[in-house]
Amino acid sequence: MKNRQHYIDWIRVIAFGILIFYHSGMFFVSWDWHVKNNVIANGFTVWMEFFSPWRLSLLFFISGVGVSFAMKSRTGLQFIGERTKRLLLPLIFGMFVIVPPQIYFERLQTHAFAGSYADFYPSVFKFVPYPEGSFSWHHLWFVAYLWVFSLLAAPLFVWIRKQNIQILNPENTAFIKLILLILPLALTYIFLRQDWPTTHNLTADWYNFTVSLLFFIYGYIIAYQTFVWDIIEQKRKLFLSVSLCIIISSKTYDAIFGAIPEDGLVILVLNGFLKMTHVWFMILAICGFAKYYLNYHNSFVEYANQAVYPFYILHQTITVTIGFYIADLAIGVITKFIILVIGTFGVSFLIYHFLIKPFFFMRVLFGLKGQKT
Repeated sequence: MKNRQHYIDWIRVIAFGILIFYHSGMFFVSWDWHVKNNVIANGFTVWMEFFSPWRLSLLFFISGVGVSFAMKSRTGLQFIGERTKRLLLPLIFGMFVIVPPQIYFERLQTHAFAGSYADFYPSVFKFVPYPEGSFSWHHLWFVAYLWVFSLLAAPLFVWIRKQNIQILNPENTAFIKLILLILPLALTYIFLRQDWPTTHNLTADWYNFTVSLLFFIYGYIIAYQTFVWDIIEQKRKLFLSVSLCIIISSKTYDAIFGAIPEDGLVILVLNGFLKMTHVWFMILAICGFAKYYLNYHNSFVEYANQAVYPFYILHQTITVTIGFYIADLAIGVITKFIILVIGTFGVSFLIYHFLIKPFFFMRVLFGLKGQKT
C-alpha cells in the first residue's frame, strides 16, 4: 500500500462512474438507445457531447495501466489465463443473464413483443444476433474487446517487460513523445473512420477497434515508465487547456456555421488531428489532476475499486429496467434523471454488496478474485 499509485485507483473509479451518468442521460436524448423517455431533453446533449469523445478511450487507457501492474508478477500464459477467467467468463455469463432483460424491455417499449420475460427468454438460445434476434453483448462489448486486446497485446507486453524497453525515454524527450502519440491516433481516424463506423461487433468495427487498442497499449507504456506520470502531472493544466480549447472552439463553430462535412482530405486530416488531440490531452489532463489531487487512499476508494467491475456489468440493465418503468410517468426530466442515477447506483450496490461480494461463485462470475480482499 505504501508504494501503490492510489490516483490510478481513483481514475478507474471515476471513469466507470461516469458511465452510469452517461447511460442515464442516454434515456433522454435523441441518440439511439434501448429505451427512451416520453420527452426528449435536448439540453442533455450538451454535457453528454463533452464526455462522449473520450469516456471509453479513458477506460481502455486505464485498463492498459492496470495490465502493466498485473503482468509484473505473471508470465504471458498466466496473464492470458487470468484475463480469460476475469473477462471471458463474465462476458458469457452476462450475455445469457445480464443483457437479455435490456432487449426484453426494449421490445416491450417498441411493441415488438408483448409477452412475459419467461416467454421472451428462450429466444436468446436461437443465437440470432441483435437487433434481428435476442443474442447480444450490448454494453459488455467493452469486456469482449478488452479480452481480445489482452490476447493480441500480451506478446508485445512481455517483450517490453523482458527487454526493459523504455519507449518514452530519455526523460527530457518524454513530453514531446507524449504529444507524438497523437500521430497513430490521427492516422487511424483519417484512414479508417469514414469506412468503418462504430458497431461494437468486433468483426466490422476497425476504426473503433484500432483506436481502442492504441489507447490500451498507451496505458501499458505509460504505466511501465513511472517517471512519465510526473511529467503528466506537471503539464496537466496545459493538457486541459488545449483540450478544452479544441472542443469549445469546435462546438461554437458548429453552432454558428454548421458542421463541415468530412468529404475533403484537408478537413478530414484537420479533424483527425484536432479530435485525437482533444481526446488524448483530456485523458492526460485527467491523469495529471488525479495524480496531483487524488494520490491518497481511503476506505471508499478501496471498496469502490473492487466494486467497479461488477457495477459495470450490472449497471446498464438496471438503468434500462428503471427507465422502462418511469418513461411515461408525469414527472420532470430532472427528477427522472435523479431517479435513474440513484436507482442505478443503489441497486448495483445492493446486488454487489449482498449477493456478489460475500460469495465465491458470484465473485468469479463477475470477474473478481474468488477470495475476498
